[in-house]
Formats: sequence, structure tokens, C-alpha cells
Amino acid sequence: MKKLRLTKFKSLNRKQKNLAGLILIAVIAIIVCLIYFLVNNTTTIKQNLQIENINDISKIIIKDKDNRTIILEKKDNDSWTVNKKFEANKVLISTVLETFKDMRIREPIPKAARNNVVKDLATMGKTVEVYTMGYAINIGSIKLFKKEKLEKTYYVGTETPDEMGTFILKKGDNTPYIVHIPNFRGYLSSRFSTIEDLWRTHNVFKYKQSEIESIKVELPNDAKENYTLVNNGNGFSFITSDGKTLPAFDTNKVLAFLSSFVEMNYERVAKNIPQVEKDTIFTKAPSFIITLNDKKGKTETLKTFVKLSDPTSIAKDDKDFYQIFDVNRCYALSSRYATDTLIMQFFNLDNVLKPASYFYIGAEGIPLPR
Repeated sequence: MKKLRLTKFKSLNRKQKNLAGLILIAVIAIIVCLIYFLVNNTTTIKQNLQIENINDISKIIIKDKDNRTIILEKKDNDSWTVNKKFEANKVLISTVLETFKDMRIREPIPKAARNNVVKDLATMGKTVEVYTMGYAINIGSIKLFKKEKLEKTYYVGTETPDEMGTFILKKGDNTPYIVHIPNFRGYLSSRFSTIEDLWRTHNVFKYKQSEIESIKVELPNDAKENYTLVNNGNGFSFITSDGKTLPAFDTNKVLAFLSSFVEMNYERVAKNIPQVEKDTIFTKAPSFIITLNDKKGKTETLKTFVKLSDPTSIAKDDKDFYQIFDVNRCYALSSRYATDTLIMQFFNLDNVLKPASYFYIGAEGIPLPR
């Protein structure tokens, strides 16, 4: 067969041989270009941008151009801290870790737009430093000298006009790229916030019933409605304000009360509280004081205060005084967040902010003003 092809080739005239040679060269050139493109494209897509083993990530530092800094640090496999002060929101931590693992380069930035993107990164971008924990010597089962190292630094910019990608430059690269997460519709810049409160867990209480020793509820303006629920091993006893054990009470209401402590969250930290509220609300006793003691001997407290829906209208008309209270939210002070005034929704508190009489058998359960 090879002889036959060689004979046919020899039988061609010079012009035909030249043409065949050119075709062969063209085919080889196309194959080489395809191989180069595939290899180059694969390299560009990977770019060592992502971090495969996110379990090794030990710290994340996010800085913006307004000198705000977020430091997220890993305490153990299940918890992180924010700025060395607060417990971090586990959902947000998981999201940002998965982002480092899943993000990919969608496409390079066109040369015509590159300078503008670099300028925007320099003026508006955030710096994200990712640290990992490893060993100086890591050979098989031999692991010595554990240490933390800076794994990668990213400069994160704004979203693309189609809001399906984010401009990101990895330190050490010559050019930024449009980065996305395949099959995710949206951009990534919002995942690197420098607002501290967004990263914090909003838990005020988080206890299983079996972890609770007692919960005391005090109403400073009506002390006879105070009560304490005490874990007796087989359930909870209801102790009235005079120290007596109530022989019977509405167990469904008590169960609803206790279920609120499984995960009770605040909505946000109050900012710029009007002076009129500081003068008229926080100078008075709280509406409710809740004190929880757990089985480990830890004590946590929550104090609630009314919130005005329109602080400027407090002196308009005495008849409308009670109508200006916010019926959906209240202020709160928690021992978990000693330096902050919190805003909480009554939706999370309605089973808890109740007087003792609410739990009596046959009681209407009309709560006192909150």
C-alpha cells in the first residue's frame, strides 16, 4: 500500500508535488495551532486562581479603600471569628470558602479596556489575602514545623456590565480577568464585604432545651409577673415571682417559649440612635430582662426596650404617645454584644416577651406592653 502511494506521488508533476507539499505544510500548521490553542487556553482558564483545598485556609483578610478591614480567623473546623471579637456567620464563611474553590476565569479583559479596569481596581477595589496552614516539612507521614503562610492575594473589583462576572487580579499576574463561578448567575464582589456586622453571627441565644439550666424573665414595671423556668431533668418547672412552683401551666406555651432559644437572632446593630430615644427610652428600666443559665455554668442576659417608629413626633400629641412605638421591632442589649445596641424583630420574640400569667391554664395570654 505504501509502495502504491509512493508510486502515485512520484508520478505527479512538479506543480502537483509543490501543491501537495503546501497542503501538507498547511495541515501541519493547523494542527500545531490547535494544539497551542488548547494548551494555552487550558493554562489561562486554570491560572492557579482558585484554591483547591479550602480546608487548609486559616485566615482571610479583606481591606477596602476606606480603611475598613475584616479579619476572618479559623478557630477550629466548625467555627471562625470576625476581627478577633465575634463569632462568624457560618453560612457566609462557607460561601466565601467555596468561592475560592469554585471561581474560574471566564475570559481575559480586552486590551482596550484593561487600563480602565486596572485603574478602577486601584481606586475602588478590595484587597483579599488568603492564608493557609501547612508544614515546613511535609513528606508522607512526616509533618514538622506547622506554620501559616500567605497563599494568594486577590484584588477584587466591581461586577461586569452583564452582572455575570467580576473583575479580579491575582497578585503576580500581569493582567486582571473576568472571573465567575460556572453555572452561577451573578457576580462575586458582594461576597467580600468589609462591613463587620454582615460577617458576625446574629445569634442572641442558641441553646437546645437539654443545655438550659434555667431561664428567668423579669418585668421591672410589674414584678409580680416575673417567673423562672427551671430544668428538672424531666422537663421544666415553672417558678412564680414569690418562689412557688406552679402545679399546672400551659405546656404548649412553655414549649413555644423554649423553642425560641434554639436560635434567636437580632436583625441588625442600631446606628445613629436619635438623641430623643437615648433620653426618653434608655434612661428608663427595660421592658423585659431575660437571664439564661446553661448547664456549663454560663450566664447570658438580654434586655429589651421599646423603639419609636417616629422619634420626632414624641411631643406632638399626648393622646398619640403610644401610637408612635414601633410595633415590629424593639431595641435590645445582649451580654454577647456588650458594646452594641441591637434591633430585634418581635417576630423572634413574641413567644418570649410574656408575663407569668400568660402561661396559666385558661389564661387569655394578653401580653403586657413591650
